[in-house]
Amino acid sequence: MPYAQLAPIYDRWTAENPYDRWADFVERRLKQHDARRVVDLCCGTGRLTRLLRGRGFDVTGIDGSEEMLAQARAIDGEGADYLLRTLPSADLGGTYDAALCTFDSVNYMAADGALAELLRGVATALRPGGVFIFDVNTQRKIEQVFGSSHFGDDLDDFAYVWRNRYDAATRSIEFLITLFTRGDGASFSRATEYHRQRWFTEDELETACAESGFRVLEDLDDYTDNAVTPDTMRRCLVLVKE
Repeated sequence: MPYAQLAPIYDRWTAENPYDRWADFVERRLKQHDARRVVDLCCGTGRLTRLLRGRGFDVTGIDGSEEMLAQARAIDGEGADYLLRTLPSADLGGTYDAALCTFDSVNYMAADGALAELLRGVATALRPGGVFIFDVNTQRKIEQVFGSSHFGDDLDDFAYVWRNRYDAATRSIEFLITLFTRGDGASFSRATEYHRQRWFTEDELETACAESGFRVLEDLDDYTDNAVTPDTMRRCLVLVKE
């Protein structure tokens, strides 16, 4: 199960993520649309969820990994609003002014029809005029940065080997992540996780948005106000429910 083994080390592994910049971008859009009640899809350990709560928004965190949610609750307390749901078909647990899905989580909608199913579900959970903010890894990033390659690092109390296999025919990439984590004493335990992402064509994104009742307000480069270019690695889209 993705993120079951990664959960205890996830925040250290992603410590360089610019969560504050992402929160600034999201906050501006939420205020523009008078959005207060927000659902954070694929919230993980709740880093962005907590930042937005701290800025006055009522945020429900949803994730498909009980282990990641356990990390979130360990920080926020058991009473925090976190729900275990598996996308794309899950009931999102209410009606919201806005929805978020950040850090390339939408790329995990790799099965045929999953992107459209996700967007329909989000549209159902939003009030008229509600906004959906999400990002996707681009073709350039998945093909040229990830590609059929491997990465790894040793971070003292844990190490990892990350192997990628790209399939051009399906526009999808498989990540095989092997973790070595220190237990009690000097020994390390080994565990492996399998992840799969795909990139989406312009037509796929536009069609899925339109058929779900969304209009694209902004299509920007990586949580900036800059337009998407051929060099863009992460696209950030802001949709409004018609």
